Amino acid sequence: MAQLKQIIQMATSKSPASRFREFRERAGLTHNEVANSLLISASCVWDIESNDDELSSCYSPRDIQKLCHVLGVRPVELFGGETTMSPISAVELVRLTHEQCHSRGVTLQQFEDSVGWHLSECIEPPEHLFEDITIDGLQWLCRELGVDWRRVLIGL
Repeated sequence: MAQLKQIIQMATSKSPASRFREFRERAGLTHNEVANSLLISASCVWDIESNDDELSSCYSPRDIQKLCHVLGVRPVELFGGETTMSPISAVELVRLTHEQCHSRGVTLQQFEDSVGWHLSECIEPPEHLFEDITIDGLQWLCRELGVDWRRVLIGL
């Protein structure tokens, strides 16, 4: 039992960069093949695998969805930490954002200061949110909304 617990802990402690490399290798894809499929450079693929924060600081949820499609995995698998909660959509996040502004008595711009992301530029229409915000930005937004950000991943 202790050994199984250790294996599970090791699997969940891997960085997204390590998981990406593992999934790419498991799919039998080279850096160039992944790059060509995604219309990015091979050096971008190397960066994803070499820098632990590359995926979260440079890629949007929609980009992650495309990456995972090429690798044949679900986005939540790339970041680890399964959740049994229901998925949450961009429309729902935008609705919650407006509700949060109203309940705090602040403007969207003031709420943006709390989040650390210019939301007004990417929430109309709501579907743009998943194209224009990075994973880091999504995590910051979800933290302010009191939402588990992995719920977005399971909905992609």
